[in-house]
Amino acid sequence: MKYLFVDESGDHNLNSDKIDPTFPLFVLTGIVFEKEEYKKTCKALIKFKKNLFNTEKIVLHSLELTRTNKAKQKEFKDLANPSFRKKFYLALNKLLENHKFSIITFVINKPWFAKTFPVAPPDPYFLSFSYILGIFEEKLSKKEYGEIYVEQRNKILDKQFLLAWESARTTRIGLVSDEKLKNHHILKPNIMKKSWDQAGLEIADLISYRLSRHFMKKKEKPIGNEIDLKVINKSDIMIGGLPDVSAK
Repeated sequence: MKYLFVDESGDHNLNSDKIDPTFPLFVLTGIVFEKEEYKKTCKALIKFKKNLFNTEKIVLHSLELTRTNKAKQKEFKDLANPSFRKKFYLALNKLLENHKFSIITFVINKPWFAKTFPVAPPDPYFLSFSYILGIFEEKLSKKEYGEIYVEQRNKILDKQFLLAWESARTTRIGLVSDEKLKNHHILKPNIMKKSWDQAGLEIADLISYRLSRHFMKKKEKPIGNEIDLKVINKSDIMIGGLPDVSAK
């Protein structure tokens, strides 16, 4: 049994006047866990939160970690303190390094994409998801079960996503046929909110954001201020994109 957790960085808006020039990418990231390894990772992340924040009932979210003045969870205010922030990221890097998972990411340069497909462009989210699904299916043995969890966005977008799934699976989703989905007992993705006791979507969020900074060629922050790319690159990682992006 393998789990796939999917989260995004950036938005999928392709209107030229609404594309943020400081964040022109749409990045969708999938994190793949073996069932038993996922259980261990959830326990480790809960312990990590308890040790640092004296409570496990918080949800790690990149926007709150990097914009502590706007954080809705009061515990993240402590990250404004440089010494605490360093302690947090060094511990987070160690946790990620100590647990085994695969990373699948698809990157879309939105200005390029909008110019290339000026009329009725493919939905960036579903296109990216199709790529991730294809790699996930390749990681499953012939009759191995798979489960997919994607972060809840809003009612309209979630409904559109599920309608696109049902429509596409009558033929194939990307390179994955309906027969293959049935072999893996995958009926449809589970749409869910991030939760303090389920590490998958939290890790997908954190890694997706870190990779998005890398793809935008943002200057790396000093050690102890963000997830170390060396930790990510030690994982089994697959990266695709439009246009093509480098693999590391």
